[in-house]
Amino acid sequence: MRPTLHFLLPVLLLAFSPLAHSADRAVASIPGGVTVTTDDLRNELLRLQPQAQAQLLGRPSEVMRFAQTLVVRGELARRAEADGLHSDPKVASALRAARERVLSEAALARAEGAAADRAALERLARNQYDAEPQKFDTPEQVRVRHILVSAKACEPEANARELLAKARQPGTDFAALAKENSDDPGSAARGGDLGFFARGRMTAAFENAAFALKQPGDLSEVVKTEFGYHVIRLEERKPAERQPFEAVRDNLVKSLAESESRARRQVVLDQITAAIQFDRDAIEAVAAGGTGGAKPN
Repeated sequence: MRPTLHFLLPVLLLAFSPLAHSADRAVASIPGGVTVTTDDLRNELLRLQPQAQAQLLGRPSEVMRFAQTLVVRGELARRAEADGLHSDPKVASALRAARERVLSEAALARAEGAAADRAALERLARNQYDAEPQKFDTPEQVRVRHILVSAKACEPEANARELLAKARQPGTDFAALAKENSDDPGSAARGGDLGFFARGRMTAAFENAAFALKQPGDLSEVVKTEFGYHVIRLEERKPAERQPFEAVRDNLVKSLAESESRARRQVVLDQITAAIQFDRDAIEAVAAGGTGGAKPN
């Protein structure tokens, strides 16, 4: 079984930390060229998304391949700079934009500050839940299987009625009957299973027939819709209910924490935006296609 990221990330950090090595050391290099150190590798790994980290952690061969990628990238950059490519106007502009992106994200991350206290967030979550408990109501749902005879088939209604008669015979496997006969490409392979759905999801005639069924195993009459003729079998029914706070607490806490982080970032963004001054003539000139430089050939 694959170790979880929760466990693996600390292992990775330890493997590349001063606790494991007395000093930062080279892990991959080109003689006379670029060297990637343990610190370089650790920092680049931590920049990856958790899923990508999980694909590398615990796999030395994958980490080696990742280090190789860093060396190739670094060596290409070194050679490009040695050749003066960093002075090319387009390259210089791209480098400046990349630097600004990294620094601007760092500034916004600092504006977020420390993570909010979990206990305080849980109190806010409880207040939010108590203020509008109806938001956490789940409607009545049914799970059905169906057989569709396409409206384009020959004598579709008669065929649907024959299938209904077969479905009503004792011992009939409705799922097998649907798999063999249903014209619905989305559900036939699953034995006609449509999963759970609430009102408002299906076409009206189909929905009304499905919700009219009372007990698992009940069959509808033949139902006509714009898709053709259906035979519907009830599998399960879930009554309407209100989710308890404990079931939604973690999602509420996460949402509140993210909202607080966005608000802190927005304060900084609003301050900067309010101070911007525009040269509308210059903007209109650019919008009209003028660049202020030489026209392209």
